[in-house]
Amino acid sequence: MLDQEIKIVIDHKRCIGARCLNCVDSCPREVLDWDKEQKKVVVVNFQECILCFACEEACREDGNNCYKIEGAIRKEFQPAPRIDMWGGAREVEPPISV
Repeated sequence: MLDQEIKIVIDHKRCIGARCLNCVDSCPREVLDWDKEQKKVVVVNFQECILCFACEEACREDGNNCYKIEGAIRKEFQPAPRIDMWGGAREVEPPISV
């Protein structure tokens, strides 16, 4: 892990809990779980987190935006320009679907 402090923050006032669970379902490493006794989403395996941000994206998609990972470096994917020896650099074209 990096030297920086990374933490998962869940705003339980905004979270709709068992009616959603998008963050729990989207995590490939089972870092999150629904605690039936506390009736809220909890972090159970933080050490297994691979910082894929699938949980954060899933929460953002449903409109609640009650979940975020703080302290992690985020990099947006930008496709590199395609370069050929005749045309030089140009923007990447999407594949043609048949």
